[in-house]
Amino acid sequence: MLKVEKLSYTLPNRKTLFRDISLTLAKGEIVGLSGASGVGKTTFAKVITGYLSAESGEINYKPVKNKPYPVQLIWQHPEQSVNPKWRLQKVLEEAGEINKQLLDQLNIPFEWLPRYPHQLSGGQLQRICIARCLLTNPSYIIADEMTTMLDPIAQAEIWQLVTEYVKNNKVGLLIISHDRLLLDNLCEKVIDFTQFVKPTDDLSRNNHEGVRK
Repeated sequence: MLKVEKLSYTLPNRKTLFRDISLTLAKGEIVGLSGASGVGKTTFAKVITGYLSAESGEINYKPVKNKPYPVQLIWQHPEQSVNPKWRLQKVLEEAGEINKQLLDQLNIPFEWLPRYPHQLSGGQLQRICIARCLLTNPSYIIADEMTTMLDPIAQAEIWQLVTEYVKNNKVGLLIISHDRLLLDNLCEKVIDFTQFVKPTDDLSRNNHEGVRK
């Protein structure tokens, strides 16, 4: 079980973005985290997955050298999470051996793999990032507005695939979204993030993180 206890994060200007967040996520469980855009949900996801360090609090999973981190993040903006100089085959191989069946399920043709990220649409690139995440065989997935770049039909297909994957493989899934209807349809329970929020300016970064290790 993933356990987050009393997690707080303070910005460099010493303003507290959120304080004392505690939650648990069991393997095979689907939990939603709701809240308006810009309140700190993405920053919280980065802290859980190790891209940012918390001011205080504990997370019971730690990185293991030379292995993918068991808690993986699927980013809202895929172009920020891939190396623009890598071909897509290398992007996937960063996570593990390429699985053709998985690519077929995500409607990713092999013809895409020799291309560079800028040669795909945002929705196509997000499919690559979802595949990369699943290739790490994660114990937990944090999905941060991950289907925003897809049309409604593709969104429904992707969510069906991902929810079936997590249930069949006993993977915990935390869905972060401002779409309460989506969360109510997919999640066993929904947590209101605004109860932990301290008013502050929106925090954003434009970087290329890749697979968390």
